[in-house]
Amino acid sequence: MDIVYFIKALLKKKWWILFSTIAAVAAAFAFTIGKPKLYASTAQMATGFTTNEQIKLRDENLNLFEADVKFDNVIETMNSPLVIGLLACDLMVHDLTSNKPFRNLSEKDLKDPHYTSANKEEIVRICRQKIDSLQILSSSQPEERKILEFMKIYRYDFESIRKMLYATRLSRTDYINIICYSDNPELSAYTVNTLYKEFIRFYRSSRSERSVENVETFEALVNQKKQELDQKVEALRGYKTQQGVLNVETASGNEWDLIKQFEKSVSDERANYNNLQASLSNVNAQLAQASSGKPTYSNSNGEIVSLRKQINDLNDQYVNSGSTDNALAEKIKTQRAKLQKALLDASATTGKVSTREELIQSRDALEAQVSASRLNISTLEGKIRNLRSSVGSYANKEATVTSLQQEVELAQDEYNKLKEKLGSALDNRNVPQDNFRQTLKGQPAFTPESSKRLIIMGMSGMAVFMISCIGILFHEFMDNSLKSPSVFNRSSNLKLIATINHTNLQRYKLLQILQRKTDEAQWLKRQNVFRELLRKLRYELESSGKKIFLFTSTEPQQGKTTLLQAVAYSLSLSNKKVLIIDTNFCNNDVSVQMEAKPTLEHFSVPPEEFSIEKVKEIVTTYETPGIEIIGCKGGDYTPSEILPPNHLLNYLPELKKHYDYILMEGAPLNDFTDSRELAAYAEGVVAIFSSHLKIKQIDRESSEFLESLGDKFLGVVLNNVKEDFIEL
Repeated sequence: MDIVYFIKALLKKKWWILFSTIAAVAAAFAFTIGKPKLYASTAQMATGFTTNEQIKLRDENLNLFEADVKFDNVIETMNSPLVIGLLACDLMVHDLTSNKPFRNLSEKDLKDPHYTSANKEEIVRICRQKIDSLQILSSSQPEERKILEFMKIYRYDFESIRKMLYATRLSRTDYINIICYSDNPELSAYTVNTLYKEFIRFYRSSRSERSVENVETFEALVNQKKQELDQKVEALRGYKTQQGVLNVETASGNEWDLIKQFEKSVSDERANYNNLQASLSNVNAQLAQASSGKPTYSNSNGEIVSLRKQINDLNDQYVNSGSTDNALAEKIKTQRAKLQKALLDASATTGKVSTREELIQSRDALEAQVSASRLNISTLEGKIRNLRSSVGSYANKEATVTSLQQEVELAQDEYNKLKEKLGSALDNRNVPQDNFRQTLKGQPAFTPESSKRLIIMGMSGMAVFMISCIGILFHEFMDNSLKSPSVFNRSSNLKLIATINHTNLQRYKLLQILQRKTDEAQWLKRQNVFRELLRKLRYELESSGKKIFLFTSTEPQQGKTTLLQAVAYSLSLSNKKVLIIDTNFCNNDVSVQMEAKPTLEHFSVPPEEFSIEKVKEIVTTYETPGIEIIGCKGGDYTPSEILPPNHLLNYLPELKKHYDYILMEGAPLNDFTDSRELAAYAEGVVAIFSSHLKIKQIDRESSEFLESLGDKFLGVVLNNVKEDFIEL
């Protein structure tokens, strides 16, 4: 849909748009003319939320998001029912006790039952009590509910005061502006200053209560954690005392040192035991040799054993000293040389001859030493076993002690953290709770605020103008009817042969409109458009070369009857002889409007008896020359069902010899089959579409039938088009 169409639609509704705009401007003027004069007063407070001094004082980092939240909290607190309620009580006390009250009541207000029955002294007393205790009036209390009703008379209730006050942050600054608009400049200044005062009282009182609550809470938690810590420390100490060890790790380490020492002693004793066994075996061999009468010689086995023991002791000392003592290393080297010499001497059969008694004595001594060595080994191994079992019990004790120690450490950490929080809470009591200060006090205004009447009127007119235009454009956009020829061409593939505008047929009859001259009256000049458009349709019919035309439509109420009569009248004005046949049996408006005799259904003449005289007997004539009509009774039937044999339509070719044009009207194609049957008798078919028609699927199916007629289908006449849309 093109822009020109929308412009035409707006121009067509220009008077509605203009009237709506003027009405909106007038309404805005009426609304603002009675608006009372308002005086504004502004107070300003600094919060300190974004200043470096306060951030450094509290050891904080600047966080813009947190600062915004703080600003919002302060503004919401100012607008809270409690702060506004304290302000209302203060204003009420002022007006009841001052010689110059802010509000002077009208006669109607003075006669209000809530005013006449009020005890003003009691109201002042209760309001002052609420201000001192930082409480608000409660509607649940009968006396206080009466005070609230009394405040409404003075317009000091919560809703009225909230409409007066505006608290907002000055953009990208540390300041909050408190603005009040009222009909009294003194009231505006007093209100903003009192609001700041009541806000500071409430805010600091609330912060103090929270600080005291925090300190008390942390003190209780610290005491509780201290008791838990003492209990866990006592449990650890009791367990160590019960087990008889103060340090499990130290005791366990000592036990392992003893085990290592005893294992070394067992090793040394076993070496000594092996040496004694070797010496005993040697003595027994010498005794056996002596018993056989052979001489025996003594050797230096005792010296060898002694040297080996010395070497082992020196070697242990050398290792324990870190293997860095050169003196011990030389001594070990000397002793090893002596041991090697003793071994060489023992292998030689030199020495004195030993007696049997000496050998027996040596054997007994060696046996005693072997027994003592065996006993020493057994004793040392028993001690090692005892120490190992003791070490296992120490491991269990160590696990228990470790668990108890961890509980003590955890309790100690929790206790320390709570002590830090308690310290911070105590420090915060000494730090200023806020950095609020009033940087600007409200002052009474000298002149009232601008009513902004012209701006309101202009905005109202502009808004209604835009809304009206958008509404009209939206209606036109959503309207899918065939409003103009261009819309029809986009919506249908059928050929458009003529466009007929809308005309008023109530003031003048159709024939009068067609016969009037264009210069007789201004109203009739507009009908000239209808005549000219109808003449174009007449030209299309005359230039088609056809004589018999069927007028039909897809839906009823498309203007077929009126347009058929108009075409007949137009043809008669051009000295043509026209015969109208009403074949619309379902709606015989042509017969009714033209008062024609219903003779079509009864006419039946054999071909050999047909003559024009018999046709003249059934036609209806008028004073207007050139127009004759054959009417029908009408009913719920089709032409094939009602027309008798040898009916009139069979003789249409003969009638062409006596009439210039024959016009027939058929029933709508969507609902009836009459026009489909009548198309066989016509030479040309003309479809009538109203501009109000919205094409549906059934209309498209009927259009397909019209296209199937081929050359017999002349085209579509778009009827009842508004003059503004004819050229579109």
